Amino acid sequence: VSIAVAIIPEGLPAVVTISLALAMQLMASKNAIIRKLPAIETLGSISTICSDKTGTLTKNEMTVQKIQTAKAQYNVTGVGYMPDGKVQDPSGADLSSEHSQRLWAMLEGAVLNNGSGLNQDAKTGQWIPVGYPTEVSLLTLGMKMGLQSIAGIEKCQKAKPKVNGVPFASEHKFMCQVHEDNGKLFCHVKGAPDRLIPLCKDQVVDDTDGKTAPMDQAFWQEQARQMASLGLRTLAICKFAFPEARRKEEMDADTILKGGQQLTMMGIVAILDPPRPEAITAIKIAHEAGIVVKMITGDHPETAMAIGKMLGIIDPAAAHAKAYTGPELDAMSDEQIEGIVLDCNIFARASPENKIAIVKALKAKGEITSMTGDGVNDAPALKAANIGVAMGITGTDVSKEAAKMVLADDNFATIVEAICEGRRVWDNLVKILLYNMPVNLAQGLSVFFSYVIDVETVPLTAMQVLYVNMITSVTMGLMLAMEPAEDTIMKRPPRAKGKRLFGKLVMWNCLWVSALIVTCVLVVFTWNLRDNPKDEDDQRRTSAISSPRIDKARAEAFNMLVFAEIAYALNCRYTKDTSIRKELFTGNKWCWIAIAVTVVLQIFLTYTPEVNSVFSNRGIDGISWVRILVGAVIVFFVVEFMKFVGPRFMLPVVRPLFSACLNATPPALQGPNRENEEDLQNVRFIATSASTMGLAPPVHHRPSVMHGRREPVSPAAVALSPEGGHLGKGGNISPIGAAKVSAQLGVPGMASTRGLQFPSANQYPANNTQMTQMGGVVAPSMGVPGMG
Repeated sequence: VSIAVAIIPEGLPAVVTISLALAMQLMASKNAIIRKLPAIETLGSISTICSDKTGTLTKNEMTVQKIQTAKAQYNVTGVGYMPDGKVQDPSGADLSSEHSQRLWAMLEGAVLNNGSGLNQDAKTGQWIPVGYPTEVSLLTLGMKMGLQSIAGIEKCQKAKPKVNGVPFASEHKFMCQVHEDNGKLFCHVKGAPDRLIPLCKDQVVDDTDGKTAPMDQAFWQEQARQMASLGLRTLAICKFAFPEARRKEEMDADTILKGGQQLTMMGIVAILDPPRPEAITAIKIAHEAGIVVKMITGDHPETAMAIGKMLGIIDPAAAHAKAYTGPELDAMSDEQIEGIVLDCNIFARASPENKIAIVKALKAKGEITSMTGDGVNDAPALKAANIGVAMGITGTDVSKEAAKMVLADDNFATIVEAICEGRRVWDNLVKILLYNMPVNLAQGLSVFFSYVIDVETVPLTAMQVLYVNMITSVTMGLMLAMEPAEDTIMKRPPRAKGKRLFGKLVMWNCLWVSALIVTCVLVVFTWNLRDNPKDEDDQRRTSAISSPRIDKARAEAFNMLVFAEIAYALNCRYTKDTSIRKELFTGNKWCWIAIAVTVVLQIFLTYTPEVNSVFSNRGIDGISWVRILVGAVIVFFVVEFMKFVGPRFMLPVVRPLFSACLNATPPALQGPNRENEEDLQNVRFIATSASTMGLAPPVHHRPSVMHGRREPVSPAAVALSPEGGHLGKGGNISPIGAAKVSAQLGVPGMASTRGLQFPSANQYPANNTQMTQMGGVVAPSMGVPGMG
């Protein structure tokens, strides 16, 4: 019984779960909210981060800096949403009042065609944006050009009321609104220059609204390109006369896109969205950690490249760096995208569909990916990535539900901090396993070898071993779970895909550390027995299972085991580097709190009457404590010595044996298998469908390969299970399997199932609505009406 209790690490699952929960709490305090506990471990293996630009890599505090008209390019002073600034001509002189009014008459569509707002806090005087920062920056521009205040903006908008409009969407990259001005209708359009320039028939000249000339597309495209190359976001401002007959007509994007060249180009505004300083630092840290950062944005390629260079995503000196655009990705096959995805770090004019293609290509190349997103359309990409990251401030509920992590501050630097924390958690899990497995093995082998070498009795009782497993091992394990990150944690590359927690280092320590602790325990036990020969009471016993003499020896062996574990726990704080350093005493306060608690409990269990008898202990003398402390010191320094000798000289000798053992690990212990996962998903879908129709007979239970528990599965599902051999790869059902399902469900005519395709893992319905829709497709093939 003692051997069985000793070898099984009863406290290990609790320690691992608590360590993950503590990491989740720590991440939440740093604005990274983890929605799924296993995602903490996955974070540490991320090799590629795919991030949005606006608000994540940049501040999302827009400021209009330049205005381009057909006549000249004007600079706008001031930073942020505060309306302190002026419009200046190319020479740097402020525009005259008359010129500024003419310019404003051209660009008033920027304020009219606007769905956002700007408020000022009465107490602090701070300007607070309401809505999209890009639009708010245009309101600030309006106040700099003559509207003066929020009241001026509201007056302007009321004087020319909105009649109709089309909201902005990433698919068409513009928005438009029809406004009534003195009985006439005008449609104001603002959006991406590359979308609107081809739709313009003429342009305003001499900065005078109403005075036009034929459109010079090459001029405007070049001006947009030049401003974008400075890292500025460009926005074209256009308008056209809207027919009165179409006042009540329902508008959509095609009103503009299919209306031909009907727009008049008023000008282009260039908006600065400065990079976050902390994002620049975080990207540098990510690169040092071997993590590739890719920026995916809807901006112009030139803007994306300029911002990418500012952030350090691409080398400013790189002459051949290229930004692929969404339309270019749409024209590529999956294989072609896989061919370029590793070499390209900037993707511009990208759509949510492009995000999915990028994620799939990266995963096909063996990358562990993180993808950020905030919109409803980003949800599939967030779901497809290994770690989907949603925005907590600007993100939709749908994107947050699809993600495994939510950024409370929408900051890229938080992602890198979370990855660092994920690496720390993985390292600490290795330390916990490196500690627990050898000490548990040592507990069992201490009892086992006491029989082998014919010791008078066992050195440890089942109660003592259970106490060490549940109290000492858990206490030391939690101490290791609180270990801070090592200095080099973000200086090394991401861990290899498929790397095991129970690796060669753990196996190596299981062999010799357990042997070392077993030796110490048996030596002090036999030494104590030898120093205390049998008395008359012992001679009268037919079996020396327990006596004061044996209880003293067990007390020494029990304390030797605990103090050896304490010493070994100190070794495990640094898996490969030496633990003989100043940080051993200052790096983790919980270490010494855990040791103090453990020592106090040991003294209590050893010397407290009645309590020590429950644990088969007796008070021990000073000589016994000297032997215990010397043994603990020996364990500490031998393990430190072996950190340098073992990996260099001894581990290479036994590594082939360890590899053979790991390769021979049963599939059930190797983690989920992709094909088994897909098959089980198919089984669950069939069983659920049968239950929904009320056709499934009473269920029976069978063990689940993946989850280690017994799951209710209908006989029909068992007929199609992998064990039954009737469910093929990808969800195809063999005729034999179909016949069995037909018999189980009582559905005639299902023996022929050509064309009946059950969903694979990535198509498995995520909710009841999707399953209902899928049921409507599967039902006719099964001959079951009304399943939809």
